[in-house]
Amino acid sequence: MLFGVLIAVCSGLFIISSVIAHIADKHKRVATPDKPPHREPLAGLVTYDVFHRHMDGLLREPSPVLTALIDCNETNMLEQSQPDPERARLPSQIAGLLSVSFSDKAVITRYGDGRLAVVFGRGGAAELESVRRFIESEISKLTGLQLSYGFSSSPDDGTTREQLLAKAEKNMIAMKQDIWMKREVIIARSERLRIVGELASGMAHEIRNPLTTIKGFLQISRSNGYNIEPWYNMIMEEIDRMSELTAEFLRFSKPSATHFVLQPVHTCIQRVISLTESETTRLGHRLVYEASHPSIQIWMDPDKLVQLLLNLIKNAIESMHEQGQVTIALKQSGAFAVVEVKDTGTGIAPDELDQIFQPFYTSKDTGTGLGLSICHKIVQDHGGLIEVESELDKGTTFRISLPLPGVPEANRTADRSETDL
Repeated sequence: MLFGVLIAVCSGLFIISSVIAHIADKHKRVATPDKPPHREPLAGLVTYDVFHRHMDGLLREPSPVLTALIDCNETNMLEQSQPDPERARLPSQIAGLLSVSFSDKAVITRYGDGRLAVVFGRGGAAELESVRRFIESEISKLTGLQLSYGFSSSPDDGTTREQLLAKAEKNMIAMKQDIWMKREVIIARSERLRIVGELASGMAHEIRNPLTTIKGFLQISRSNGYNIEPWYNMIMEEIDRMSELTAEFLRFSKPSATHFVLQPVHTCIQRVISLTESETTRLGHRLVYEASHPSIQIWMDPDKLVQLLLNLIKNAIESMHEQGQVTIALKQSGAFAVVEVKDTGTGIAPDELDQIFQPFYTSKDTGTGLGLSICHKIVQDHGGLIEVESELDKGTTFRISLPLPGVPEANRTADRSETDL
């Protein structure tokens, strides 16, 4: 009997000691606010579950908790199509830097692809500013990268883990958008400077040619005592060409027209026909006008639209070496008024179609190469689209689509997409 009692007592003591040991072991494995959980020796990263338990433990304390999310993808390596080993190692490298600098405060884990989540034991304003300076200065110096990040602090931004992480992510996304917007502004400015440089280079080249010709004639005349009268007409032609080039360049670079009026497209086309019909007939060509919607009105600068159509008709006439026909058509397609100028001339080679709207590009022996560039700019100023179709020895069609008044931009885009299809 006594032996049985002893066995029962020993069994009970063994069970109690096992439970106590289990509880003690569990407490050892749960991170406490005063002692951060075990980190990987190189990166200083913990698992997501351990990070959550540690953060929850910190939030039970009265002192503020600072949370940071860092996006390691905010680099120019994003533009590379192939995976980069350096990019894959970047989060671990940044986590290692944070672990060394904030070893007694920071607990770090991965937060999605290329992101880090960091929680700090103390979250005052001084701590936040210290972490911000470290990310923007030290990490930037060591890696050469600009990272986007977001902070949140309890209790101002939330009292739970979910609230703090959500707020930090929102701030990180806002900063990321701001970085990208600034980058787009820089890219757009650089593109404008590049275009201005190309225009200036083309302009200088086009003006230098006639100046060289004039200078040569004058030098020959001076050194030989010649009378320049035999070359007078040629010199004046070169001067006129420079004057024409300068005038077209000024029209090309002039700011967009702002004084638009609501007017029928038919009126502009009739004006253009009256200006070109006699010259077309003199050269033995026919000028045909087809208007399926003569009452169509758009917001326009009438003088610019006339200039656009005159340029296209002039090009059409010059492309027809034999008797031919220029057809002007006015119609409506969805939310657009469409004007087509079609000729039966020599056509444009396929490898030239992508270049004809570039400034100073021309396939003619004479000309400035700015005519179609000006046409393209006028159409852009009116919010429209200019397209070209051509077949060698059969002719070319220029199609101008101009938005109708009162049609929302979304509807115009949809109609244009359907037209393109």
